[in-house]
Amino acid sequence: MRLVIDLSRTHNDNDELVVDNQLVDTDDTDVEDSSGKWLLPLLTCGLAIAIVVRPVSELVKTAPPVVWLQSQVGTLTSTSNQQTSIVANRLYAAMQRKGYPIAKGKGETNIIYVRGGDINGQPTGNRINEWSDARFVLMFRGGQPYIAGKWKATIKPGLPAIRNPLGKRGAAFIEDGYYKAWRLGIHQGIFGRRERGLVQVAPVNFRRDVNRDGNVSGEPVQNGMIGLNQHSGSNNREVDKTSYACLVAQSSEGHLEEFVPLLENDPRYKTNSQHMFGTAILSIGNLR
Repeated sequence: MRLVIDLSRTHNDNDELVVDNQLVDTDDTDVEDSSGKWLLPLLTCGLAIAIVVRPVSELVKTAPPVVWLQSQVGTLTSTSNQQTSIVANRLYAAMQRKGYPIAKGKGETNIIYVRGGDINGQPTGNRINEWSDARFVLMFRGGQPYIAGKWKATIKPGLPAIRNPLGKRGAAFIEDGYYKAWRLGIHQGIFGRRERGLVQVAPVNFRRDVNRDGNVSGEPVQNGMIGLNQHSGSNNREVDKTSYACLVAQSSEGHLEEFVPLLENDPRYKTNSQHMFGTAILSIGNLR
């Protein structure tokens, strides 16, 4: 059974159709004629769809649930951007208070780690063997700071390093401060891992966990080259053996596909492949 809408024909008494003043036999099954019969119905259906579908789509767009959902997404995005901007300003202000060097040129990077803080600038408890620190890349646009990248990280050794350090002197914990001590190169881990990252090429300050309890507050500050590189944590759920002293971001993708490219695109590195990158180590308490 078929339904045909035809606005241009009338019936005569002989069951024939009058189309454009011509008689057409309804019993004619000739293929050539049948194709013509479908043309007008198809055009009519197309017109009907065009008339109906657009108003329906417009109605959906203006439906209260849809409007509410769009408003919530917009609010969340705006809130997230605002929060990120606040963290950028807090990092910038902390760097200024400390008197640390700040690169503000176009494309220039500032590497900052926050001890005991997350990527939103909130306290984490500074727990051992957890990704309870944060790595940031702070940059400037139009004189204003913005966060070009942020990742979960650790600036503390994992439990294996604390309990069974490579040397008798204990695992090393880097001290807060600013150090211009790294070049882009290949990190060669103690368990055979090789990965592009920042390799230590100048001394930094650190304390050793002689008591193997994760507390170095009473230990003397030392200075030296200890292979303290910046690399990834291979997406490990916990820090474990991914750090024996290094500055480590949890995500491999975040490290290799975001962090390293930001540094490679720094104009100072493009001009000089031996450029030494500075890094600031802050504590969450430094962010007001």
